[in-house]
Amino acid sequence: MTYRRETVGEALLRTIWLLILPVAFLIVSFIVSSRAKDYHLGKSTLHDYDKNADLGYVTISSTRATSNAGNGYEIPQSVAVDKSYFSDALFVGDSITSGLNIYDMFQDFNAIYKVGVNTHNAMTDEFTMTGSGESMTMVEAVHYYSPRKLYIMLGTNGINWASTDWLLDGYRELVKVIMAENPDCAVILQSIPPVSYQKSVENPSFSKENFDLYNNGIRQLAIELGCYFLDINAAFSTPDGYLDPAYAAPDGVHFGVAGYQRWYDYLLTHTIQGESVYKISPDGYVITNH
Repeated sequence: MTYRRETVGEALLRTIWLLILPVAFLIVSFIVSSRAKDYHLGKSTLHDYDKNADLGYVTISSTRATSNAGNGYEIPQSVAVDKSYFSDALFVGDSITSGLNIYDMFQDFNAIYKVGVNTHNAMTDEFTMTGSGESMTMVEAVHYYSPRKLYIMLGTNGINWASTDWLLDGYRELVKVIMAENPDCAVILQSIPPVSYQKSVENPSFSKENFDLYNNGIRQLAIELGCYFLDINAAFSTPDGYLDPAYAAPDGVHFGVAGYQRWYDYLLTHTIQGESVYKISPDGYVITNH
């Protein structure tokens, strides 16, 4: 059997094809991935509103909750709204927030979470997005979703080993970056929920005093930065300041299903009166401005 020697032209053509095919594959993969991400993350549904609409709300810059509130605003109890109120919202947090991906009452909520995240590595670590499983840093995700309301809950990871000042310093820098890059977004800092009495006995770093100190620091941070504060801790505490057993998971830190239902109900009855695409009708339902 005889073999024909490959000509110079044929060799050059083969080399060109070997170079082109990987590049073409990468381009096609990028296009498919981008389209899939837009589909899975529901990008179009969150952005379907007029961000320049004048909705007649009192904005946070001119609102004072109490004489001590500075430029911040503590969200009081309000008329219950329909869950469509949260269609322009994004929830961010640690493993507690990951439960929003499990229970039916939150199935239409947009949320990103990172198990084990604290206020410092939240700036750089990638968060998992509910529904799609895609990952982005918090800052990237907020920019991607461009929400009108951003609910943040951070600090349970770290309160048992880090100082309050350290946690708040990281929180401050994170929120400042988010607010600077998303000026139309109402940032809502949520206090962290308590742990059970048994958990605080097992680990004294999880003491009620540590939680009170940190949560008061979050309240002051909201005043300092001019954003909202939502006292989630109050919704779950017993008179002694510990996590109500009715809402607790067996570990005494996370929520059971009743806890997530409590969080959901509390959110519906503690809404911001600042800028939003939604208005609240006298009977408590949400209407759009379109």
